[in-house]
Amino acid sequence: MHWVGCASSNFRSGRPAGFKPEAVVIHIAEGSLASVDAWFNNQAAVVSAHYCVGKNGDVHQYVKEEDTAYHAGNPIRPAWKLLKRGVNPNFYTIGIEHEGHAGDVWTEAQYAASAALVADIAKRWSIPLDADHVVMHREIYALRTCPGSQFDRSKFLALVKTVPANQPT
Repeated sequence: MHWVGCASSNFRSGRPAGFKPEAVVIHIAEGSLASVDAWFNNQAAVVSAHYCVGKNGDVHQYVKEEDTAYHAGNPIRPAWKLLKRGVNPNFYTIGIEHEGHAGDVWTEAQYAASAALVADIAKRWSIPLDADHVVMHREIYALRTCPGSQFDRSKFLALVKTVPANQPT
């Protein structure tokens, strides 16, 4: 894991009182790992995620898990059944971007690294490893196909559940 950080305008220090991570939101970056590094460090972006996983399995971190990344956006036609109506989903989720574009096939290295990361996050925050708690961004913000047409959540969740409990990310 490589700490990159992000511009101070692109995240909120801490989370509002009473909120902690309860789910992980899976995104596709629509770009390269380097472009994500640059965008999240651009003061004008006003967006971020906690992590981005590269196609080669590299993991970059931008925001501490205890802080609020700006990744989920305002819900539009949400399908996620655990969404808290009237509450910004960024307050209780961790966002993970993935290098690539919506139509790209995810590499095995990317699936493996992301699965290890999600398993580690879930262990730290006691997040169940199921489709209600590992959420596709489009289930919150339906105007996007994020994390893309090639992401296989069933395959991903099966992989996450095979990660050894002591595996470092």
